[in-house]
Amino acid sequence: MSYPTFAAEKVLNELQINSPDDLRYLDEIAWTRGALVRQMPLSSAEARLTIYRDKAVITISSMVSNPQRKRFSIAHELGHLEIHRHRNLLSVCLSDDINYNEVKDTGKKLEQEANEFASAFLLPERFFEPLCNTEDPCLEYIEGLARLFNTSLTATALRYVHYSYEPVVLIYSENQHIKWVQQSIELKDLRLFINGGRKLDSTSMAIRQSSKQQHVFANIWFDEGEFDADAKLMEHSWQMPNHNAILTLLWLDQEIIDDEDDDDRF
Repeated sequence: MSYPTFAAEKVLNELQINSPDDLRYLDEIAWTRGALVRQMPLSSAEARLTIYRDKAVITISSMVSNPQRKRFSIAHELGHLEIHRHRNLLSVCLSDDINYNEVKDTGKKLEQEANEFASAFLLPERFFEPLCNTEDPCLEYIEGLARLFNTSLTATALRYVHYSYEPVVLIYSENQHIKWVQQSIELKDLRLFINGGRKLDSTSMAIRQSSKQQHVFANIWFDEGEFDADAKLMEHSWQMPNHNAILTLLWLDQEIIDDEDDDDRF
């Protein structure tokens, strides 16, 4: 367990958080940890933490209107308070610094630690991991988890893939190009990989703007790995028009390598 996750678990224990519903009122939680949360205009920043002696103020930009984004920003600054209070008395965080994507390397260690704290705090392993043990992954199910924990779909999907026992992969695309990929451990073990940065295949559900779950050929997604030429997997893609983006969940619901063909290789 990393230190940011340990710190989040420690706070959850000290606050006696017993259910996701206990995390509903983040302003009050921050207050119990010595921080006042306020929202006001900020110049060139999304959030700020100011510490003076044993008190702190978490300021969220009034430009942040999305409730889930606001919650993540508060949890991010709370992470700075819990982890870095003896190193920084002032933390000014840009929009790119506050990121729930563990794949993305911000190049700023303190910001990455605050992001990891926020994810572990808002989507605690003790409540979230048992809900990821489902044999039928889909974005509708993840959306239900996002509503339960009051977190964004993308943040919840990333956490779901992290804990999933199934061979699943989450892909985030912008302008029809793959921006990042997050695989489950089960899929990594199969050594199947998708290259970031490339253009989406024209036959994918993502490009065809279909929100239905549908089988597609594995070779339109996987760039590396062994699988049969006619192997298929399940694709579920949702458009995110506010970001000109597409969120795609892929999972293997059938064998993609014929066992007999595999035996012939030896």
